[in-house]
Amino acid sequence: MKIALFTIGDEICIGQIVNTNAAWMAEACAMEGWRVLVHSVVGDDLQQIIDEFRRLLSLADVVLITGGLGPTHDDRTKTALLEFLHDTLVLHEPTLEHLRGLFQRLGRDLTERNAAQALLPSKCEPLRNDKGTAAGMWFRLAAGTQENPSERDKFMVSMPGVPHEMKHLMQDRVIPRLRELFQNDPVMRYTTLLTTGIAESTLADLIGDVELILEGQELAFLPSPSGVKLRITVTGENRASADAALERIEERIRARAGRFIYGKDNERYEAIVGRILTDRKKTVAVAESCTGGLLGVALTASSGASAYFLGGVQCYSNEAKVQLVGVKPDTLRLHGAVSEETARELAFGIRERFQSDIGISITGIAGPDGGTPEKPVGTIWVGIADSDSVEAHKYTVGGDRTVNRERAVAAALQLLLKKVSGV
Repeated sequence: MKIALFTIGDEICIGQIVNTNAAWMAEACAMEGWRVLVHSVVGDDLQQIIDEFRRLLSLADVVLITGGLGPTHDDRTKTALLEFLHDTLVLHEPTLEHLRGLFQRLGRDLTERNAAQALLPSKCEPLRNDKGTAAGMWFRLAAGTQENPSERDKFMVSMPGVPHEMKHLMQDRVIPRLRELFQNDPVMRYTTLLTTGIAESTLADLIGDVELILEGQELAFLPSPSGVKLRITVTGENRASADAALERIEERIRARAGRFIYGKDNERYEAIVGRILTDRKKTVAVAESCTGGLLGVALTASSGASAYFLGGVQCYSNEAKVQLVGVKPDTLRLHGAVSEETARELAFGIRERFQSDIGISITGIAGPDGGTPEKPVGTIWVGIADSDSVEAHKYTVGGDRTVNRERAVAAALQLLLKKVSGV
């Protein structure tokens, strides 16, 4: 099955709102094995919307539409659908009753403008929206019609642009139906293996001749701040055959590079680190300079973080490094705040103060100012200490301030993962 994602709204076109809906929907479709051909964004222009309906239907079996279903004059998706499908509005009583109940629970009067959201195209099958006021709309376009001259029925699904409403409709209404309708279609299945502690070229050499393990399928190497991702793509006659091929290929890759693989698909780096720390009953404390608390945020993002995260210090100034963590003034004077020596003392000191199993530190030059020829912007030192050793590692990341801070956190998490997992 081929899918087109269509987002409608001036706010998306001008960058006022990031199109997170398309990213979420694309991933959800990919996980089902459906091929997403195109992401399209059009503003609130009636003719442009209609023209895009026609173009996307010429490419895809299903067009998933978000946005433009609100109660105000600039919400034009419903009007565009009426014109494109040569349709008229009818009152859908179940939607009207849903709106009355919703507004009553909110203690508000149902206005005429809001009640008009129960007026829906006669050719649609309404999709009840339990999370909001705008019903979803399911359209089946029969083959050989003016709107769909192809030899196969096609579908359009219109959903609200509010993310949690769209997700509700996709998960509870749309995906189950599409899964049933297209269950016999060829599928594309994906899985992504997450690696750490190995460079892209070294990983490629370790895996070797991919043609021997891929069965004619695809393998992509995707470098990221946290490590290289290996995305396996398999095309199969059905989901069962594709999943079986995925499993075989994954086993072959793990046989060659398994000790560098720490997770797969949407597992978050910090969540995996937290799980390993919890399983091994280890605790960690952090001392952060240039990242300003971002490492602590990452380590506490998952529920249950209190089992392994004891606390941290944002020691941005030299005085804070000395007074709060115990860095020696002579260390700062002789080597500077961004140095192996300071990173080591920060990691050792924070472990001592919190009595944690592991102490980890970050100090660096995030930029855009503060760099020198000896220590350019993007120079990062990460220290790590446990009962057996204290060490520090240098990273030169060289991005802008935001990127440098993100990569520093990724480097620290990577080092922590290696420490607790033994990779």
